[in-house]
Amino acid sequence: MNAEVFRRNTGESTKREPAMTISPVTAESILESLTRVIDPEWGINIYDLGLIFGIEAGNHRAEIEMTLTSPDSPSRENIENRIRQVLKRRHPALSTIDIVYRFDPPWRDDFITPEGRQQLESPILPVGDDDLPLTTDTVYEALKLVLDPEVGINVVDLGLVYDVSVIESAVRIEMTLTTPGCPLSATIEAAVRRTIETRHPDVQDISLQIVWEPPWDTDRITDEGRRQLGW
Repeated sequence: MNAEVFRRNTGESTKREPAMTISPVTAESILESLTRVIDPEWGINIYDLGLIFGIEAGNHRAEIEMTLTSPDSPSRENIENRIRQVLKRRHPALSTIDIVYRFDPPWRDDFITPEGRQQLESPILPVGDDDLPLTTDTVYEALKLVLDPEVGINVVDLGLVYDVSVIESAVRIEMTLTTPGCPLSATIEAAVRRTIETRHPDVQDISLQIVWEPPWDTDRITDEGRRQLGW
């Protein structure tokens, strides 16, 4: 098989760029898609939880080599179903999806990536409703799961989100960052897209605009954000 291959290297970080809703079948684009699959016990995505060991992609086929937090994990069926749903939606050209489990070495919590540990502060837990409506309110609730990695509180309570609008299956977000030169801009933008797509899998388009007027200042932090900061 003429395949593109991803192999996890626990000694290096992997940069994942935001992807379109429909993506080509490559190892890297499949890896990006798998960040939309949440382990329901932990509330973080299966890549950052350290469950993905390798990916081979090519010729309309994807093989995912992975583990679980335990061989008898009650989340196994849920995770498998979600992998197939996400990959079929984001990669319509896929005709075959194979999931291969490996339990040697057994999963350990030091497999969790630094970004995964950040997600543990604000896990994406099951909402109990597969038809969660796509509204401005539910988008704001989703954005409360996105933390600013430097400050450690969510982007809504930090006052970074200026406007949210929903038109049918499209979401428009206008937000800012604490500083124009924020080194974590790409990380925050990717987390915004990933979280909305995870909570609202039927969303067709996410438009994210970073603006600098009005400039952000600490007056924009909500009362809840100030409480979290100990102010």
